[in-house]
Amino acid sequence: MSDLELRHLRYLIAVGEAGSVTRAAEQLMITQPALSRALRALERRAGVTLLVRGSRGTELTAAGWTLLTEARDIVERSRTALERTRGVQAETVTLTVSVAECDVVAVSAVCQAFEESHPGTRVHVVPREWTLPPDDLRAGEADVTFLRDCYDRHDLVVDQLALEPRSVLLSAGHHLADGRKLTVSDLRDEPVTLWAGMSTAQVEHWTGADTDRSPRRRGPSVRSTSDVLNAVILGRAIAFAHGSTLPDALPGIRIRPVEGLSPSRLDVATSVRATRTPTVPVERFVEYARQWWAEIR
Repeated sequence: MSDLELRHLRYLIAVGEAGSVTRAAEQLMITQPALSRALRALERRAGVTLLVRGSRGTELTAAGWTLLTEARDIVERSRTALERTRGVQAETVTLTVSVAECDVVAVSAVCQAFEESHPGTRVHVVPREWTLPPDDLRAGEADVTFLRDCYDRHDLVVDQLALEPRSVLLSAGHHLADGRKLTVSDLRDEPVTLWAGMSTAQVEHWTGADTDRSPRRRGPSVRSTSDVLNAVILGRAIAFAHGSTLPDALPGIRIRPVEGLSPSRLDVATSVRATRTPTVPVERFVEYARQWWAEIR
């Protein structure tokens, strides 16, 4: 402040509340002469007498009481302004996390818990198609990426979080939906939904051909979870899904475990560049995610 210094206003408040320069100096832990000099400097800047010193102590003049009231408000507002400024600075630490749409719910829960345990850090969750390569991570558009199963690991640092068993989704009227124990070979002749843009490795894993090398029947091409469910309900194809994305029940669909079907692997990845110049929020988030999934296994 060019005309008034906050410390001088705090000194005036202390004297007004203590009723004595001596007691105010003790509370402020400064010498009485230093406090007296500061109060005289304040009076010179104000251009009026603020304090009257007498045998019974120090009293504020009418002008002193007016400035005291304003001083309390100014000091409080300055404290609030600093707290808000520090809060804004803390909130500028943001992590961008990309995740396959099928894992958005689970990953969002982790991100929320991380925010609550790390004040000042915000996590921005960006859904992505699970068949796409993690180019957003390599390009620096994401700080952390959650990935499933088959993808290019070039330039990535990968940590495995979980291996989840997969089940088959069948139409309620399907001849294999009666609850019998199923193996991957029982389903080799069934048409399987195929996501648009799948790589060869993704197709083999998705259809179960990675463990049972027999040819698979190609079912309808799908672009969303709704497409998958519609194809299954209408009896046009079967589909496989990992456990964390499956509800307890789906109308018109039967969910059955499959022996011999490869599990789905969930990974958390950062770029090699990030490890060369690590940022604390990224490292802490990855470690937090590892601990989170370790506890729920």
